[in-house]
Amino acid sequence: MIAWQVCVNIVKSPIECYTAAFYNKSIDPYLETIGFTRGMIAFSVPDFGVLFRCRAEGKLIDLEFGALFSLLKFIKVRLADVGIESIKILSSNPEFFFSFAINPHHLDPGSERAKLLGEYSKHFRILTGLVESTKNKALTSAADYPSLPSSAILDLKPGNDDFKKIGFIPLQKGIKL
Repeated sequence: MIAWQVCVNIVKSPIECYTAAFYNKSIDPYLETIGFTRGMIAFSVPDFGVLFRCRAEGKLIDLEFGALFSLLKFIKVRLADVGIESIKILSSNPEFFFSFAINPHHLDPGSERAKLLGEYSKHFRILTGLVESTKNKALTSAADYPSLPSSAILDLKPGNDDFKKIGFIPLQKGIKL
């Protein structure tokens, strides 16, 4: 019992993150006619006040993995200075959650997803969990997402590469996953 408690104190607690994917039930008919997709990927890192959403096209499970890899890249690139070692990823999609244990055909060895997950596993200890959709903070409305207290100081700044990409960027209709 004492050895377990020592191990728990040594390992830093994982940062809690949320992923989600869904299809917009209603979309402006004009946006649909010019090619905007109904699919959305989303992730949230509540401890840093981050809520991300992007239009994407694909099957729901593909969108969910798109949200996962977007989250992992964000943490690796934008939160590199924080020193995050472990991540707890919560999703309300049972197929996504069980693909890590019971039904791993979405992560077949040699597949692109398995390779990407293996790469990120070198940097982070990744845990997954299932959460009710009402408690999934990636599905929370941006208007309801709480602001961080004024005492919280975040070093989320654009990278140097962002300043080199000056120019007009057209409105993106979504990404294909």
